[in-house]
Amino acid sequence: MTRPNKIVFTQSRPLKLQIGADSLRFKRADLPRSNQVFTSRSYLLPRSSALRLKAYLNENTLFLQPFGTLEEADVLLAFSFGDAPTVNQHLQQIALDCRKYRPSLPLFLQQEIADDVILTSRDIYSIKAEAYQTTTDVAVAALSLTPKRKVMIVAQAWHAQRCIDTCKSLGWDVIGLRCSNLFPKDDPQPWVRHPLNWVIKESHREQAAGHEISEQFQLI
Repeated sequence: MTRPNKIVFTQSRPLKLQIGADSLRFKRADLPRSNQVFTSRSYLLPRSSALRLKAYLNENTLFLQPFGTLEEADVLLAFSFGDAPTVNQHLQQIALDCRKYRPSLPLFLQQEIADDVILTSRDIYSIKAEAYQTTTDVAVAALSLTPKRKVMIVAQAWHAQRCIDTCKSLGWDVIGLRCSNLFPKDDPQPWVRHPLNWVIKESHREQAAGHEISEQFQLI
């Protein structure tokens, strides 16, 4: 039987990820600038899963920095990150700061970011659903609410590339990004609590849903 590979995240900078005998740095070396401190963490993964993770780290942009000018946007679309308020409140504040700069800019906010207070304002919409919403679900729902297509995206930095790729594939003209660098340590969704949890989940997202991956690898 093939031995499982130990996956170790170390908090020294530049952050390193040990996959079995291989030592890798996160692409671009450091996390985005943030005061958040992450604990070192390790998991045992089957060899096939460890190889999948290694390929994901080598082939993907793990996080993005803000880019683009707000003046070019016709709308703003904000994607939530997990269920806990920690990061979603930060994403909400980023969206509202954009609105202060551009008072007429329509805001489309995933329901975990929106709340009744801000929804009393004109042209601020909550994208709601009873069931779990994927990134695609949110982008599609926003498309149905406006004919405008030049969009400023607000998202968690490590989620941002997928948000942008999804929007572009659906016909949005993505002109920029504003993002949060935080991870919600208290979130009920284990895969968003820590950078290592996130990259394990993302590297396996085509095989299973987040809760299934969390259960399979016992993400904490």
